[in-house]
Amino acid sequence: MAIFYLETKPIKRSEGRSSVAASAYRAGVSLVDNRTGVKHNYEKKGKSGVVSKDCFMYQDGQ
Repeated sequence: MAIFYLETKPIKRSEGRSSVAASAYRAGVSLVDNRTGVKHNYEKKGKSGVVSKDCFMYQDGQ
């Protein structure tokens, strides 16, 4: 029997972190940060354990 597990943590720019880089790493994909122009490529890092990828974006507090 599979057990679903979900964990969320805030990613703060004030701590020098990038949410785009963190998302690219966790999904094992390549993403470009539109704010800085930096490309974060984690496609070949062996993320074979990624089963599903979803992205949720909030606008205007919704």
